[in-house]
Amino acid sequence: MTNQYDARQFTRGKYLKASELDKRHAVSVTIQKVVPTDFEGQESKLVLSFLEIDQQMPCNKTQAKLLIEWFGYDIRSWVGKVICLRQGATFYQGKQVPTIVVEEGEITAPSIHAAATDSAEVVFGEN
Repeated sequence: MTNQYDARQFTRGKYLKASELDKRHAVSVTIQKVVPTDFEGQESKLVLSFLEIDQQMPCNKTQAKLLIEWFGYDIRSWVGKVICLRQGATFYQGKQVPTIVVEEGEITAPSIHAAATDSAEVVFGEN
């Protein structure tokens, strides 16, 4: 469910960006779908969809390795797992840039970034 008074909903793209997350407070999300996706001019990436937010998250290699460590190699087993996302920093081409930090488990504090959903449906492989 989207907050009709939150203007940020009109500025967000299809893919979640680190700058859209809080640096100090993680948001808990439930993995709804995992799809291997080809990006033009880049290597294929796993793209996660979530129950709580409309945006998707393409996983970089570090994020994918963590998810494999926590949930196994079979991406079907990732569906229904809860992870936390927050803004962090990394170095890319010698410059510090924002990145999405993935953490295992869920948080107990509510977040204004994740909207509640009425659906408990877990889907795999649909586009």
